[in-house]
Amino acid sequence: MKRATLVVAVGLTVIGGVTFGTSTVASAAKLKIPIVKSISPAHGPVAGGTTVEVRGSNLGGVVTALFGTTPSPLVTTVSQNEVLVESPPGTGTVDITVTSSVGTSLPRSVDEFTYVTFPSIQKIYPKGGTTLGGNTVTITGSGFTGATSVSFGSTAAAGFVVESDQEIVATTPAEPAGDVDVSVTSPTGTTPIDPADVFAFSLKVPVITSVAPDFGPTTGGTVVTISGKRFKDVSAVDFGSTPAASYTVSKTNSITAVAPPGAGTVDVTVTNASGESAVGSPVDQFTYTAGG
Repeated sequence: MKRATLVVAVGLTVIGGVTFGTSTVASAAKLKIPIVKSISPAHGPVAGGTTVEVRGSNLGGVVTALFGTTPSPLVTTVSQNEVLVESPPGTGTVDITVTSSVGTSLPRSVDEFTYVTFPSIQKIYPKGGTTLGGNTVTITGSGFTGATSVSFGSTAAAGFVVESDQEIVATTPAEPAGDVDVSVTSPTGTTPIDPADVFAFSLKVPVITSVAPDFGPTTGGTVVTISGKRFKDVSAVDFGSTPAASYTVSKTNSITAVAPPGAGTVDVTVTNASGESAVGSPVDQFTYTAGG
């Protein structure tokens, strides 16, 4: 008598009519199905409106995105590895899944987005600065009204101003080199840790020791010599919030810049890949004179 054989299929997944086993990510990659590897930020308000950067692979053909079962109102494909989506209104924690003509990404822990009723950070700029402190950092997010504190890691910001419910401008404290999470506390709670809130304190950030001349007409055009150190690979020179009309890095301790039009007294800043020079010191200030 022939003995019957019982076959049990374990961990099989069907996508687009194709069945494959437990190595779902590898199988999805072979089929060119979208794969989500990270999202940033991973939190946002229940009202929606958060722009989320979705990174992964096979994302070039993505046409729709879901937050749980709710469609995203806006999907923008940046590249094969990046898609920008906007959160719809929602609650709780949901998976962000994206769909192309080939199929839909599989829900994974890395794609989870949490709706919050407490403050949430969506972006900080710049994302790096000097260990000496004194950098001006713009924090963008939601729920900032009535904020009582801003911290860089476990250290309180040297100062901060709540510009609106969506924006805070903070001054960094002195900190050892390394990455820290920025947090905002309001009466409703403290922002959760998120990849979007990381700030890097670096020993490689530019340092300005003098600006000469330190004054010029409001019309701009003054040729200014900026002295300091760590001017290698400079990406920007600003007078306040206005970019220099032009600049030339003479060497790693000297930059020649042309002042743009402006008014009042502003801090001159230099930015490289590690961050932006600290502000607030008299040695980096430039004053626009009336009548120029």
